[in-house]
Amino acid sequence: MASDRDQRTGKRQVALFGTFDTANFGDCLFPLIVKQQLSKRLEDLDLFLFSPTSRVVKTANYSKVHAFHQLGDVFHTIVPAFVIGGGALLSTEHVLFAYPEIRLLYPYSLKCWLLPAMIALSWECPLVLNGVGFGPFDEAYKGLAAKYLREAALCGVRDPLTQAFLTEVGVHAEIVPDCGLLVPELQRDSEWEAHYRDLKAEFDLPERYLTVQASLYLEAQLEVFAEAVSEAARQARLPVVFAPLCHHLNDRVSLRLMQSIFNRKGLTTILVNRILNTLETSAILSRSEAYVGTSLHGALVTHSFGKPVVSFSLKKMKKNRAVLSVLGLEDRAVVDASQLPGKIHGALHGSRNDHSSDLRRAARELGLFFDRMSDVIWSHSGAPLRSPLKMKVSSGEVMCEGLENDLGTVKQLCLEDARKIPLIRRCAAFLVRNNRRASECYDRLSHWLAIKRTG
Repeated sequence: MASDRDQRTGKRQVALFGTFDTANFGDCLFPLIVKQQLSKRLEDLDLFLFSPTSRVVKTANYSKVHAFHQLGDVFHTIVPAFVIGGGALLSTEHVLFAYPEIRLLYPYSLKCWLLPAMIALSWECPLVLNGVGFGPFDEAYKGLAAKYLREAALCGVRDPLTQAFLTEVGVHAEIVPDCGLLVPELQRDSEWEAHYRDLKAEFDLPERYLTVQASLYLEAQLEVFAEAVSEAARQARLPVVFAPLCHHLNDRVSLRLMQSIFNRKGLTTILVNRILNTLETSAILSRSEAYVGTSLHGALVTHSFGKPVVSFSLKKMKKNRAVLSVLGLEDRAVVDASQLPGKIHGALHGSRNDHSSDLRRAARELGLFFDRMSDVIWSHSGAPLRSPLKMKVSSGEVMCEGLENDLGTVKQLCLEDARKIPLIRRCAAFLVRNNRRASECYDRLSHWLAIKRTG
């Protein structure tokens, strides 16, 4: 007898919220994974991507992103489901390097979780949190977080830090592995091989190589990182492929600086000096002997293909270690650059099957979570709309029926936050970050100044 899941043929619409308008490897992977996993379980699925803006970045393997304020224009016939995640979305901060604006009201972060959660309750849409993480959070928003996230039908977070935060505000959350581990399922082995062969021909990639990545936020630590990794690469006698993953952080600037250090030491290096889409980048990671870098999803995707990883970050940044600890990989999360040569040597020469059982377990847990997500979507969405979904965006402000008081509170909190960011800083960010050449020059100057301050 066919299961209930086998018989699911009714139309379902899903709004997926996240920073899919950002040229960042991990952010651009989430829509591909969620669409594939839900489409295996729900036959007639329409997935709509919603981000703070409607940008479609060059790293994306999708062609359409809706700006958050278009939410009320998209859904007309049936009740949708709302899915938030993944990524470090539970935050309240403005990030001007990724979302440069002169006129500030809502931080980009609130458009990815709080405002969608509020609207989901007003519209009676089921709400799911899909492996989200926790970022800088203003205490003033805790009450609103508690009120609206408690209404989620399913709440999955990707690390213990996020679970602890939600527990503190009275929200039950379960830890699920980051869904970036499901990247190998996005294509057949032959398709991954074809991607790799094309890239091998384009960039003259060697058969064996170490993939290295780092973002400029390391500042003065970038040189220390480069020295440590170059020594490890020399000992391993491996050429190095520098792969930019966080284009919104101008990885190509940091990797050019690192390449000059490696070249002075006589090491063979290749810089991937083109913006690759997420599948192309994944193909390079899949064939690497190992990955060393600051990108969390660079490590997760490489690990998902059964390859060793070493993740480096600053001591104050706990995200990488917290997420990797769920997979039993906390020993591969490094905050002291002096440990890198030993960690890389251990990764390259240790047993390749050390974490295979943990990886299989994580994949099973993710499969079960997507089963439950599809159950929620199937059971609680898809009914005909009894009346139009009402949301008005006037002068950047969201107005939604039944939420007037809480939206007023959100507006006041946001205005207080916006006043803390000087207008000249907003204008500078807008002018710099909307021009690639200016942005790279600014980051080079900032890096040089950081070196001077510490040297």
